[in-house]
Amino acid sequence: MSAILGVSGSPRREGNTDLLVREALRLLGERTGASTEFVRVDDLRIERCRGCRACMRLGRCAIQGDDFEALMARFFRADLFVLGAPIYWLGPPGGMKDFIDRTHGYYRDHSILRGKRAAVITVGADSGFEPHEAVMESWLRVYGAQICGKARVFAREKGEVLRQAEAFESVRRLVDELC
Repeated sequence: MSAILGVSGSPRREGNTDLLVREALRLLGERTGASTEFVRVDDLRIERCRGCRACMRLGRCAIQGDDFEALMARFFRADLFVLGAPIYWLGPPGGMKDFIDRTHGYYRDHSILRGKRAAVITVGADSGFEPHEAVMESWLRVYGAQICGKARVFAREKGEVLRQAEAFESVRRLVDELC
């Protein structure tokens, strides 16, 4: 394994999701020696899908000039992804969902992530894990990624996971599944 990409879909900088994705990257880097990269979707400028469906003709998104293609290039270079996102009304936050929606331009080629492994970290206060994971995992599967692990962490307030040994234990178990 040569490259691992960690993506946080949380709009809360250095919040629970960021902390857990960074921890997964740290552990994976130590165990595998692979290079790691952390990306916050909300630090990028990714336009919303316009529903124009031009992507179905072009085989790529028709919207140009934002950070979408650069983020996709990171996915293409990575061998393994760790995707983390908090639950916002039963699904991922808007920025992460905007990114997922924009990948529709690749729908003709269901194999763009084939051979790549993925893990999903979901952070939520108390419910909504199943529909959130359905969005995240379905997106990965549609494009051929193999989901090798997932972690569910219960936390609401910023930094709450720092007081929860179980949160970091969940990430350690996730890394064990991946290595």
